[in-house]
Amino acid sequence: MKIPFILPLKSENVAPGGFSHIGVGRNTVKVKPAPTLVNTENLGWGGFSSISVGKDTISVKPAPTVPKTLVLGIFLVMTQGFTNTIHAANPQHLEQLKTTNTCPQCDLTDADLTNANLQQAELSGANLKGAILTGANLKGANLSNAELNGAKLAGANLARANLREAKLGLREPDADNPLPSQVEPDNLYNTLSWLGYFPAFIANWYAATVTDLRDTNLQGADLYRANLDGVLLTRANLQEAQLDYASLVRTYLRKATLTNANLVSADLRNANLTDAQLEVADIRSADLRGANLNSANLDTVNADSANLSGANLSQAYITNADFNGAILGRTTLREAVLNGSNFQIADLSQANLQRAQLKGVGFNRANLTKANLEGADLTNAKLAIADLTNAQLTGAILHSAYLHSATLTNANLSGVDLQGAQLREANLSNVTLVGATLADANLIRSTLTGANLTYTNLTRCDLRGANLTGADLSYANLTQADFAQAALMGVTLQGANLSDANFKGAIGFNRYAVPRQ
Repeated sequence: MKIPFILPLKSENVAPGGFSHIGVGRNTVKVKPAPTLVNTENLGWGGFSSISVGKDTISVKPAPTVPKTLVLGIFLVMTQGFTNTIHAANPQHLEQLKTTNTCPQCDLTDADLTNANLQQAELSGANLKGAILTGANLKGANLSNAELNGAKLAGANLARANLREAKLGLREPDADNPLPSQVEPDNLYNTLSWLGYFPAFIANWYAATVTDLRDTNLQGADLYRANLDGVLLTRANLQEAQLDYASLVRTYLRKATLTNANLVSADLRNANLTDAQLEVADIRSADLRGANLNSANLDTVNADSANLSGANLSQAYITNADFNGAILGRTTLREAVLNGSNFQIADLSQANLQRAQLKGVGFNRANLTKANLEGADLTNAKLAIADLTNAQLTGAILHSAYLHSATLTNANLSGVDLQGAQLREANLSNVTLVGATLADANLIRSTLTGANLTYTNLTRCDLRGANLTGADLSYANLTQADFAQAALMGVTLQGANLSDANFKGAIGFNRYAVPRQ
């Protein structure tokens, strides 16, 4: 099988004599020249219309539609492929396993164990790189410290198996030629699809190196500190699995079931968890930076101190979850359902929460600076001492929200529903509340200096002792509002409705100086 792989080439290592040694790095391809000839004079960027491999030469003909001057890529032709091994499984070890169901430390490289019954097998420390275990029964097997890089385990039963500190990441052909460690199927196809060449070969290359655990039953399996980087776990059953301190960097967990799984301090950076089920999972202190959790179910998840910076949780279902002290800077939670969840002391700076459902959510002491909460439903949300400086809350619903001592300096709350909200001693300096509804809201001793309250509904609003110096209340509805002892120096009240408003003891207020409508 000939498998090409396109990567940037270090041209200083290219000689007209061809290649005697090829090293594939993370982002580069290093080639060692050999005395044969490679015909590359027509090599261009845009793919190849034909490739011919002769006894001593490799000839490349570019696609005719691409300019020849854009020489930015080259291919590798692996004449034997990545799966061809230097040595196969040790026949004696293979026979020992089949006879005794016990073979610790054995060499079972590339062994064909399709549909094998290995229930309760003793395979600790065994070398199972590239082994074909598709549909095998490994229920309760001991695979601790085993090497399973590139193994094929699709549809296998690994329920309650011991995989502590097992290695299940991408397979490398040898130590001198490490394969790229940060690849996944979607990226490969997206990167090369526009070229129009070799999609099947690229897919085969990836399939030959990645550990395949699709549709595998790993319920209750022990994967403590296991290496699962880049592993295919699509639709895998990891319910109640022990994955604490495991490495799952860029692991493909789309539609996987992780209900009640233990992922404490696991490394899930850039993992694909789209549509995954994580109900009641424990992800405390887990690293989920850049992870894709779009439409995932995290109901009642425990994410205390987890790091989800830059993660995508759009349309995720995360009710009654605990994110106490979690880091969600620049995280996308657009249209997510987070009702009843707790984000106390969490960092949500610059997070995108547009149109998110946040009813009754606890944001006490949370950092929401520059967060986008446009159109979000924060009914009954708890935001005591929360920092919403420069936050975008246009059109948000904060009906009966608790914002005692919250900081909303320079925040945009135009059109926001704050009816009955508790804003006692809150800092709303220079806030924009154009057309907002604050009827029956509590703003006792709040700071509204320089605030824009034009066309705002402040009916029956309690503003006793509030500081509104320099605020603009033009055309605002102040019917029955209470401004007793409030500071109103430099306040603009043009066109405002002052019916039955109380200004007793207000500082800087002159009713007779108020312009009539």
